[in-house]
Amino acid sequence: MPVFGKQDVQAAAARAPLMSGLDTDPWELKGAEILQLSFEVVEEPAEWLAAPALHPSIPPYATLSVARFPDSPVGPYALAQVRLVVRAGIRPRAYMIGAYTDSEQAVAALRMRWGFPLELATVSLQARHDRVIGRVERDGRTILDMEAENPEHISGSDVTYIDSLHLVRVNEGGEEKPLIVQVDPEYIFHAAQRGIPHLKTLDAAAWGAGDRLRCTNPMTATFTRCDTDLPRLRFALDPSLPALQGSRKLLA
Repeated sequence: MPVFGKQDVQAAAARAPLMSGLDTDPWELKGAEILQLSFEVVEEPAEWLAAPALHPSIPPYATLSVARFPDSPVGPYALAQVRLVVRAGIRPRAYMIGAYTDSEQAVAALRMRWGFPLELATVSLQARHDRVIGRVERDGRTILDMEAENPEHISGSDVTYIDSLHLVRVNEGGEEKPLIVQVDPEYIFHAAQRGIPHLKTLDAAAWGAGDRLRCTNPMTATFTRCDTDLPRLRFALDPSLPALQGSRKLLA
């Protein structure tokens, strides 16, 4: 029997971004730098972080990322994300748990247009000769501290970033309701490295996961320099129905 997520969608949606609509112009984001680490997580508690439309991955794992975007329509910003890897039907996706940025302009735009559940924090990304460090600090506390140690050059074709799913609120037909939107950027890689993943700090509660996101075995760590985008939204899901029943196409 397939395993479905057990998230209380109505409770989670009360904290989700309210989007202005589902038709938004894309952004080009050139010169991005992205550090991403993956870790297996304890299975049963993580199931409560995924919507019932989705299947937690086997084995269950999460991706933690810190990225820097030097050029965007709202100026430079850094973005940190914690996501749980799932399947929507048969397709691998990453369900957003929490996100932070260092830009007030990015908070407003990314929440309203792509449904990022963003809050403000100090987000930093440092690429050194022997490691790449991603860190998020909020209210004087470190809520994420991670590294890719001893990075070695690889081909960009060896790096895969999984499309995101964001739980949002939308107003359709005069009624506000929860919806999952898919955010699926494209990437042109200019450089890529793979290193040894180290997670020093993850305050799961600060990312909206309570005590249900418990990282265990390290899997991968990559650092890339690339051109990417935030695209027009192409798909949406009913969070309470299996993805094969509740998905719909937004663009013709």
